[in-house]
Amino acid sequence: MPGEPLSIALTGIASATKRVEAVSHNIANLQTEDFRPLRVRQSSRAAGGAIAEVERAPQPEPVSVAGELIGAELAGVQAKASARVVGIGLEVLGSLLDIFA
Repeated sequence: MPGEPLSIALTGIASATKRVEAVSHNIANLQTEDFRPLRVRQSSRAAGGAIAEVERAPQPEPVSVAGELIGAELAGVQAKASARVVGIGLEVLGSLLDIFA
């Protein structure tokens, strides 16, 4: 069904967005005393796609800027790939509409 890949890709974009938000928060607050960074746990949904859950670390811990930047880069790759799937899905949907119009 044409809507399913679009829905799955949109969950990928939403997950990537949560990851970038967490990275931004962690870097902005890395010098805050007793800072507990945000962590994003991504898993697959039964219906397809991804879900990202944001959790605060249970105890203060140091933040690795390099690790956070790598996480941001990975989130960017995920968002770009998901956006490409959305674009292709919309092209396919447009072709189907042209066929049936």
